[in-house]
Amino acid sequence: MTLSTPNIFRRLSGTPDITRLKRTKTALLMIEFQAEHFTGVLPVDNREALTAAAVKAMDWADKNKILTVHVYHQAKSPASLAFAPDSSGAAFYPPIIPRKKHLTQVKYAASAFSGSPLHTILQTEGIDTLILAGLSTPSAITASAHDARVLGYKCLTAADLTASRDVVSWDESRVIPAVKMQETALANIADKYAQVLSLAEIMSLPIEK
Repeated sequence: MTLSTPNIFRRLSGTPDITRLKRTKTALLMIEFQAEHFTGVLPVDNREALTAAAVKAMDWADKNKILTVHVYHQAKSPASLAFAPDSSGAAFYPPIIPRKKHLTQVKYAASAFSGSPLHTILQTEGIDTLILAGLSTPSAITASAHDARVLGYKCLTAADLTASRDVVSWDESRVIPAVKMQETALANIADKYAQVLSLAEIMSLPIEK
């Protein structure tokens, strides 16, 4: 029996792939590059490679005068065991920290748009295309890609600028490894919400003024 290749919902719905970027219309969203995911209670996989890629992405965006927005998660309760306000885990993880002319925005739930004025900020800046990078892929990146699509943004997800962590299965009987979570999450994003490319592929796209 020969299995057919599944359809890609995003293409069925008529969403075209992005083949070029407009400098003044594009923003790089750096989501949850915070210590909690590196040295804290929610460590993701491939942290060293991720750090190097994040710095490279910011260098590329700065060189090409593309807006960079750092979106950080903050728990509403100071008693939270993760991302508590003013905690070490909630801090940006060096060297992935906001630079001069970068914007910062807090969020209080999974999506970069959750409980924040991010959409208004991006609209004020004239942004219509987003490059999503950050943590974790099954949570913040998936939720942000969904909301970006609903809000009408053209969206790219940088595969090697995202990462996942080991999680416990729904019945708490086993551990689902980060690599499996990452593969599944990226496939889900690519199917439904956003084009997924490597950072190298994104940086090779032509950039218009």
